[in-house]
Amino acid sequence: MRSLIIISAMLAGYSLLPGKPVTNFIDPTGTYILVGDVKKNLVVSPSGEIRVQLLSNNRLAICFYMNKGYPGYQSGAFTDTLDYAENEARYTPRIDTNCTIVFTFSLRKVELMTLYKDPHCTCGFDPGVLTATTFTKTSGDKPIIQDLAIRRVQG
Repeated sequence: MRSLIIISAMLAGYSLLPGKPVTNFIDPTGTYILVGDVKKNLVVSPSGEIRVQLLSNNRLAICFYMNKGYPGYQSGAFTDTLDYAENEARYTPRIDTNCTIVFTFSLRKVELMTLYKDPHCTCGFDPGVLTATTFTKTSGDKPIIQDLAIRRVQG
């Protein structure tokens, strides 16, 4: 009976050890899109794209693009390989090490969050470009990893 309880707890995603939930491995490979709100033919809120390819169980390739929207259409992008653990990847820009961009993957989305050492830093992006948000997975196919900075809109 006890082994049945242990197996049930593990299948439900819980560990019997305090503070250590069992994390189901998620293959993040695919394309994720953030669709901005459109008003009067202008994108007035953040939009973007993330492409991810799992390279090994603990490493992924990622290309990221995010645009602030109207009026300035400020944007930022990067392409890199990152460590991947517990369905999460973290990116610390070389030009602004006071912050880290955290990507938390689930089956159908990726949540974007930033951690700051200095509340005035912008992770090397224009002010207001990075916001905590959720990108929706639109494809699980292996994407082309390339510099998405060419998507920048001229305001």
